[in-house]
Amino acid sequence: MSKNILKKVINRVYPFRRLAFLGQRLLTNPSHREFVSNIACKRLPNSDLSAGIYVQDTEILHANGYVMLDNLVFLHEIEEMVEWFSTKLTMDRYNESAGYFEPTQPPASCHTASFSTEDILRSPHALKWINNEKVLSIVEGALGAKATLSNVSVWWSHPGHDTPQAAESFHRDVDDLRFIKLFIYLTDVDEESGPHAFVPKSHRHMGYRKIRRYSDNEIKHEFGEDGIKYFTGSKGTAFLENTFGLHKGQLPSKKRRLLFQAQYSLHPIGMSDYTCVKLLDSKTEKLDKYTNRLYVK
Repeated sequence: MSKNILKKVINRVYPFRRLAFLGQRLLTNPSHREFVSNIACKRLPNSDLSAGIYVQDTEILHANGYVMLDNLVFLHEIEEMVEWFSTKLTMDRYNESAGYFEPTQPPASCHTASFSTEDILRSPHALKWINNEKVLSIVEGALGAKATLSNVSVWWSHPGHDTPQAAESFHRDVDDLRFIKLFIYLTDVDEESGPHAFVPKSHRHMGYRKIRRYSDNEIKHEFGEDGIKYFTGSKGTAFLENTFGLHKGQLPSKKRRLLFQAQYSLHPIGMSDYTCVKLLDSKTEKLDKYTNRLYVK
């Protein structure tokens, strides 16, 4: 059996992917993760995008763990996306027994109400945003290889809760050896709407490496109140972030928040079960087949 065929078999057999996923989670030292990532990149396709005018953005992402993307999307695109999702049902991934429900009528216990992957991929502008040349150029410069789209999510965060749930507490993501996430606000987000929070440069910080949730007090004790960046802004605010750095979605106090997120990584996420969606050729003909292979036929 040739090496290429063997690699394809391993990549498609779920137990192997799961073992690789669990193995990389044991690497919590940032330097060790970088070393192994560099080795992994040698076996992956190179980016065919020119860094060009986006080199500085990539350097900022490397240094700070995030970079803002000004004027990435148009207001009419945001409005069309919000209108699209207003007609779709959501679910609480932490309480799947509740089934699907209207996004404006979540169960009382619901913190976050997520839309289905198919509804996201069929939405008017998701694939355009995900495959934006600027975004992919910066991401692939940071990854060191051609990007794999490994997660797409859109969800409402609802107020009315006293205690944070799951990702509403500070944590590190360890989804792959290297990965970058794109965040786009679909609603205006202020201090009462549950802004995304991130500790700049914590993706290289040697402390707080245990895979668990951290309280605000723990993070403030180490980094100070001013060491946390809260991403507030009008709808359309967009940024890329290395979420191996410490971050959370702030618990909304009074207003709900609608967020679009895409994750780019070196490999498929070992614990995820991917199903491709058949879309119109007009939506997919210009997409990079490798980058979008897990989601788009």
